Amino acid sequence: MFCISCGHKLPESARFCQSCGAATSTQQSLTAVQDGHEDSSQEDVRSMPPISVLKPTANSEFRQKLLDCYLNVSTSKELSEWLRDLGQDPSGTAEEKIAKIRQHTKYLSMPAETFPGQTINYLRQLSSGDGLFLIAESLGLKCEGSKDVLFRQIYREVGFQEGWLPRVVNGGAAFTKEAVLPFVQWYPILKNREYEKDYYEDFHTEMAEVFGKDKVHEQYAIAHGNTLKIDFHIGHPQQGGVGIEFKMPNSQGDIHRAHGQLEDYQTRYGRNLIVVLLPNFMTETGVGMFTDTVRGKGVETVVKTKVL
Repeated sequence: MFCISCGHKLPESARFCQSCGAATSTQQSLTAVQDGHEDSSQEDVRSMPPISVLKPTANSEFRQKLLDCYLNVSTSKELSEWLRDLGQDPSGTAEEKIAKIRQHTKYLSMPAETFPGQTINYLRQLSSGDGLFLIAESLGLKCEGSKDVLFRQIYREVGFQEGWLPRVVNGGAAFTKEAVLPFVQWYPILKNREYEKDYYEDFHTEMAEVFGKDKVHEQYAIAHGNTLKIDFHIGHPQQGGVGIEFKMPNSQGDIHRAHGQLEDYQTRYGRNLIVVLLPNFMTETGVGMFTDTVRGKGVETVVKTKVL
């Protein structure tokens, strides 16, 4: 097994990555069971900022607000399904069902490290974008954009409220790898895409919301007169900034070309370079080999798979 966040090789029984602290698929499945929501699809959130450098803390007031939102927007059928997952009697009026859920859910008391994964479970069970809109509105968020944008806004707020992500005020971030990396790791992939470029628009929207539209530059030429472009430059266009390169290799040739490009990217960005690996067409062994090679060059790698 490998860490889906950083690609570090792990024992099959590992619950957290020893390299970056991300929760593994084993831990995410355990989390679902603890709260009565077993997810057989194995597509939980597995990309979390390194526990070693952040100090997440349970925010009871925020958790209560989120739980109230879920209960208020859930249909009677969804409430019954929720109770079945909790091993409780699904019958009764909506008010009775809500009371039973409040009594038996462990959502409010679960450890900070497992709360994000359970939040993803709850958000993805909502039947429509209207529910996400109402939750975003209740949390005081912008409430603009598609269902996927709302999903990410709510999930990002979890990161802010529980200490996984630092607040960025008026775009006032120091554009270093340390400042940008947590947001790249936290970013959830909500749909599988056919081509690498199909992932750019959603990621651009997310980074622009965090750092400001004028600080996110797509397909940026890494040097004057150089035809090689990096997928994203975060920061002032004429200053150092952070380079983010997406890779979705479909063949050995793609992998070799990716490794070859890294030297040029490193010349431009040095240590402020992040590779986002989309392993849609790769084996676990292939992912491990790719990330080991990239890490050997001193480049940060974030492995991303669909969470829904």
